[in-house]
Amino acid sequence: MDLYLIRHGDAVPLGEQGIEEDGERPLTEIGHKQARNVGKGLRAKDIKFDKVVTSPLVRARETAEDILKDWPEPRPELIVCEDLVPDGKPKRAARFIRDVKGERIGIVGHMPQLGVMAAWLIGGGKDTQVDLAKAGVAHVTCDTIRKGCGALVWLVPPEWLA
Repeated sequence: MDLYLIRHGDAVPLGEQGIEEDGERPLTEIGHKQARNVGKGLRAKDIKFDKVVTSPLVRARETAEDILKDWPEPRPELIVCEDLVPDGKPKRAARFIRDVKGERIGIVGHMPQLGVMAAWLIGGGKDTQVDLAKAGVAHVTCDTIRKGCGALVWLVPPEWLA
């Protein structure tokens, strides 16, 4: 199984543009461009998804939608996971993703959760995390989604995919 953990693009800071709730923060123009470049870069590297699972927060959903904007048919199904939130537990999100069924899954979310999840998948300790830049991607392979089952194949910043 190939998991692609993708951090959302640059988002409007809390308190600006009248945004008072963290979950309502949209992408900035830079964030939209980052997300479109991630999609373009993944396609250029012939990476395909069976499904894309996204956080319910606006900035992650917009990132996922931008990544899939010019995706060729058949476009992967976009699924919202309520457990993909900045302070979410990797085990809960992993359980949801495991039930999604697919061999190539894009996972769009937030730090620190994605960093903790990446470390959890590759067997890192309790306080370990992998640092993903905004619009960065970590590719982890595993037989099943559980602690220590995976191997980190690559970790790239958005510039690598541009």
